[in-house]
Amino acid sequence: MTAPLHLLLAGADDHRPALAEGLAGDALDRTAAPAGLPEARQLRDRGRDPGDLAVQRWALIVPEGEAGARREALVRPLVERRRAEQGSDVRVYRVPPAMDAADAARWHREVYLDERVAEAELPFYQLILGDLDEVPLALQQAQMIDGAVGRLAFDDDAGYEAYVDKLLRWERSPAPIARARSLFYTAHDGTTATAHAYQALIGPGLAAARSGRDQGAYAAADIAELGDPTAPPSRDDLLAAAATADPAVLLSVSHGQGPPRRGWSSASDQRRRQGAISLGPDGALTGDDLAGRRFLPGGAWLLFACYGAGTPATSAYQPWLERLRDLGQYGEPLDGVLRGLPRPGERPFIAGVPRAVLASPDGPLAVIGHVDLAWSYSFEELDGRDGPRNRVRRFTSLLAYALRRDRVGVAFRELASCAIAADTELLALYSRQAMLAAAAPDPAHASRLGHLWMLRHDLLGYVLLGDPAARLPLTPPPVAAAQPLTPQDLFGFAAMPAAPAPAIAPSIDALEPAIVRVLAGERADAVAAAHGLDRAELERLAELYRAAGRAAIARGRGG
Repeated sequence: MTAPLHLLLAGADDHRPALAEGLAGDALDRTAAPAGLPEARQLRDRGRDPGDLAVQRWALIVPEGEAGARREALVRPLVERRRAEQGSDVRVYRVPPAMDAADAARWHREVYLDERVAEAELPFYQLILGDLDEVPLALQQAQMIDGAVGRLAFDDDAGYEAYVDKLLRWERSPAPIARARSLFYTAHDGTTATAHAYQALIGPGLAAARSGRDQGAYAAADIAELGDPTAPPSRDDLLAAAATADPAVLLSVSHGQGPPRRGWSSASDQRRRQGAISLGPDGALTGDDLAGRRFLPGGAWLLFACYGAGTPATSAYQPWLERLRDLGQYGEPLDGVLRGLPRPGERPFIAGVPRAVLASPDGPLAVIGHVDLAWSYSFEELDGRDGPRNRVRRFTSLLAYALRRDRVGVAFRELASCAIAADTELLALYSRQAMLAAAAPDPAHASRLGHLWMLRHDLLGYVLLGDPAARLPLTPPPVAAAQPLTPQDLFGFAAMPAAPAPAIAPSIDALEPAIVRVLAGERADAVAAAHGLDRAELERLAELYRAAGRAAIARGRGG
């Protein structure tokens, strides 16, 4: 028997895992071919700054009709800011509420990639407004193949307004720190699945992050492990650790809360509680617990738990699990898993925890989590030649990109790119299988198909919630200098003489942080607005600063 496949799902009544011992790896031999993803393209000039909205563009995807129009109005301040950043109007796509994977692929091909639209105008960053029954999950998954796609979904208008206010507040007034903390949390509830996740993901992830920081590749101010392996998980400990004043990045692993044995009492009860952070004997951390609370203010949260980001209309795993059940495998534990899967006609939804923290004025700017069951396969592939293979880099790279202030949509593409690679190999193997149907079956080939199927679906289940163009609101440090810089140091050289200074001008100490931000790749108009400067003057001074620095380096090197 191969190594087990672990599931991070626990019951809401007893907090016991739905699959205490997991599934044997050979259960993957029962999978079937999925619908293919749209073919990935390389949009625009990727040699230029992927964070530059003037090049990459930003757009909205909203529901058709009155609901979509209302959402557009609610986020108007954000639209105006992104319009100014990219120097052009924001494109708005209005979509129907029902799409399967084939419909979404067709929309991607015929509407998004409309040949009448210049390729330079195709938006890389796309923000969906609405829940999963308003803008389908299938469309978000199709669009993230070519772009950086996020979603906002709240129960009322106030949630959209609160998120936009929070995001713009942080963009106007970043935290006075250059680096954020990196937090790793495990809910040590005594179950096999969380113990395995700690050994295969959190432990190696901590080691990789610390090694990366020592090598200058992981820009964290501090790397902290949360959760005591020798004691049951405590909500108070987690809440206290995440209540810092400055932005931080959190990777958490826990069971996601599934239905009690008798099922949810109502659809609203399921919507509030499914996917909550299970803490074993200490209950669960729900959206109601986090609403309005300081929790990762201005930060980003990679939330690893079943249904942590939401519950889909249909589960990718349902046909496979039902087939295992019909074959008489795994018995009652499998019934517990199937009980939590959506039934025909049930409304899909974004989970209560991310809805609460994203609407909170003191919550994070982005949450990445799983819409569907979350298995261990995304961080541990079971068909390695010498046994299971850890794939921790997928997650630590995502965290590293966020910590260096890449836009969160760019960071999230680390997972999306892995899903695309798995999908490509998977469909190639299914095609080979179809061509060789008359030949004797190859057990190794069939096994690889099953493992790729699981990897593809596990990775594709991750979604980004929040604006994909958001980034950690940090203040880059000023350029170090042996002596304080003077106007003559900055601007007094023959190749580019300085323009006369205005009668009243900001000091060099006030100008320098803004200039450095522009030279680091930030949009000049956004930096100028944040520092109360004229954009054209800031751009002129940045070019002077760049030229003066190069001239100084040339002189220091002897020519």
